[in-house]
Amino acid sequence: MEGIIIGAGIGGLSTAIAMNMHSIDVKIFESAKELSSIGAGILIPPNAMAILKKYNLESHIRDLGVAIESIDIVDLKGKKLSETNTYHSNNGEAYQTVAIHRGILQKILLNALPTNTLVSNKRCIEVVSDTNSIRARFGDDTSETGGFLVGADGIHSQVRNSTFPNSALRYSGQTCWRGVSDITLPTKWLSRLTEIWGNGIRFGFVPISESKVYWYATKVAEKNGSDNTADIKQYLQELYQKCLEPVKDIIFNTPTSSIIRDDLNDLLPLKTWFRDSTVLIGDAAHASTPNLGQGGAQAIEDSWFLAESISKYSTTHEAFHTFQKIRIAKAQKVVDASWQIGKITNLSNSIACNVRNTIFRCIPSYMMKKQTSLLYDVPW
Repeated sequence: MEGIIIGAGIGGLSTAIAMNMHSIDVKIFESAKELSSIGAGILIPPNAMAILKKYNLESHIRDLGVAIESIDIVDLKGKKLSETNTYHSNNGEAYQTVAIHRGILQKILLNALPTNTLVSNKRCIEVVSDTNSIRARFGDDTSETGGFLVGADGIHSQVRNSTFPNSALRYSGQTCWRGVSDITLPTKWLSRLTEIWGNGIRFGFVPISESKVYWYATKVAEKNGSDNTADIKQYLQELYQKCLEPVKDIIFNTPTSSIIRDDLNDLLPLKTWFRDSTVLIGDAAHASTPNLGQGGAQAIEDSWFLAESISKYSTTHEAFHTFQKIRIAKAQKVVDASWQIGKITNLSNSIACNVRNTIFRCIPSYMMKKQTSLLYDVPW
């Protein structure tokens, strides 16, 4: 039974790797003409690293990324609000968060697949399925038929729109800029992700190599805003001028062409992730705002448990039902927790921000550990 995967992002590529490990034939169809290195950075937390080890990719990712010791949240003056250790054990083995360029991660995943797995320049416009087969139609008037189809085509999933036309996104009230800066950070900023909270703004940065830093910056804003490319760096430097050094230098050393702006949305909960021979994974099924750095990790978790389920059951209904039963509760907890964190960082009133900061400084370590266990535990 050959399967179809729509989307060659982290979720789609990881799913294909997992399927191959179970001798399940799949092809990936991707709308882009080629997978490029354009993009920003990504954190790969311990739950994802545990699964990537099963794909024999953990050491390769560590070699090409930067191991992160902690995630530090500070206020505009640099006073620490919280510090989260990024080590976590799964099945008795300790894993550590790694920061890496998203394009490099995609190449690592793609290189782990047979060369004929990916078919590029295939934009899916519709899926038609029943309980026995699935057909994907593409924008070039071609189609592909398979035994099942995995929608791994992200938050704006055409597979989801075709299968669950009433699904809807929810705007968080924040827009976000991301980029990769050509800069070497001073020693004090290495081996950690630093996130600065202000009044209605936030700026985070983390090294992804010796000379490159991934950064992101959020702001309370109306949706569908746009930028003037000519002065975007000056605008961001002024907007985040109250942030600590080296924020100004990070923005200054970022190529303008690499600065990406997106509104932060999540997906209103779906009652089910599958219908007939079609199943959704990753952001197509449970997109969250990026406040917990778990978007890619949750897609990687999906990849493992979906392949496990398909390998064990004779029908797609049984496989998809089991996969969803394992994954849906945790995925929704991540969505909900990330949304709440976004609301907290959205605060613009000075008094409310001071209260928020005081509360975060007082959160006991055992509560932080409980929160990270929720995120990092993998239910083998």
